[in-house]
Amino acid sequence: MRFLAETILAMALLACTPAFAEEQPPARVGRVSFISGTLAFYGPGDSDWSAAKVNYPIAAGEWFATDPQSRAEIRIGAQTIDIAGDTQLDIADLGNRVIKAGVTQGRIDVNMRQFGPDESVEIDIPRGGVWLLQRGIYDIETGAADQPTRIAVFEGSARFVGGGADLIIRAGDAVVLSGNDTVAATVERATVDDFVKWCRSRDYHQERLAAPYHVPPAMTGFEELDAYGGWDTVPDYGAVWYPKSVPADWAPYRDGHWVWVEPWGWNWVDAEPWGFAPFHYGRWARIDERWGWVPGNFVPQPVYAPALVAFIEDPGIGPSAPLETGPAVGWFPLAPGEVYWPNYTRDPVYIRNVNIANVSVTNITEIKTIATARRTDDPPPQVANQQFANRGAATVVPARIFADSGRVAPAALAVPPQALQRAPVSLRPPQLTPTAVQT
Repeated sequence: MRFLAETILAMALLACTPAFAEEQPPARVGRVSFISGTLAFYGPGDSDWSAAKVNYPIAAGEWFATDPQSRAEIRIGAQTIDIAGDTQLDIADLGNRVIKAGVTQGRIDVNMRQFGPDESVEIDIPRGGVWLLQRGIYDIETGAADQPTRIAVFEGSARFVGGGADLIIRAGDAVVLSGNDTVAATVERATVDDFVKWCRSRDYHQERLAAPYHVPPAMTGFEELDAYGGWDTVPDYGAVWYPKSVPADWAPYRDGHWVWVEPWGWNWVDAEPWGFAPFHYGRWARIDERWGWVPGNFVPQPVYAPALVAFIEDPGIGPSAPLETGPAVGWFPLAPGEVYWPNYTRDPVYIRNVNIANVSVTNITEIKTIATARRTDDPPPQVANQQFANRGAATVVPARIFADSGRVAPAALAVPPQALQRAPVSLRPPQLTPTAVQT
């Protein structure tokens, strides 16, 4: 499994960090948005399949599979891919303007709500490749060697190339493909069955949401915000989203777990259905005794971050953190204006882009200049010595909970506020030495 199941915790926390990216890390990310039954995933470096959970972040190189009785859904910005039972799907590429996926068996339904200039969406199947040419709704069923492939276009248009065939499929049509080395094609009308009805029941209507007026639709997870919270405008912050029905002692980054996902390293997976966008974009602020999520300036192509937090280096001090828990790990949300310093890249353009919505242009320009000139991985003093306004809202757990992807909230330790205030702050995630990265 991806998560770290066995960890040496009696020792000091040592280095286990992702390699620095030679190119800019990906800005766009997908998420698991729904599971009925079981969705298995298999990522780079994994030795076996694991069970995915809602809000798991999806990057290039991930494989997903359903059993015959399961269905699932993933979303990438405004786009949706519904996965039928007994399907294997791999995400081969997930760039800013490129989605390339493969379906080795089974069936998917793709709802492309946006289609920008120079965008490319390719779905590879055993009999060839399918290119989606515009916004629309597409249904692709691979069939098998002795069963036909069916590609239906309910809205939009698509192109199929493979086995000597090169076809344009128009709205309302379905192409049925048979044969292997040489593919024969027939055209029928696209028809709606139970799977298509289920996919449409999962659709949302972007024009009816308030969120796209405050955040870009390219922000993965934005569509969940309206159902679980409300918007307001606050001086100095602009648009602020407040979650509904959270406990009085709730704090951001407390109800969920950590997972290791390449190329970023440690990623936060929140337990709430709305808990993707507010934990991978923007900042959190305490406003009139409530937690509000501040997305910041409107940026058309926001950059994903694995967790916009700072870490407490030595939170296990004080009588409320018993020694028998062993080493502890703590973190708290970054506040508006505070710089996020990634530990997985030193690309100055990336550092600028991942912060630009939430940090002033003047500060970003200065930080970008410093990042270009520095030869060390450590953040500059202007970043390391930030105010860290949310330090008092830190969540602290035994390090084993963090490393084993355990549920955080039930394991949270009570640490005196004075201990949190004097503990050193680091922008690096905890450095853990696992005995086994997968099991």
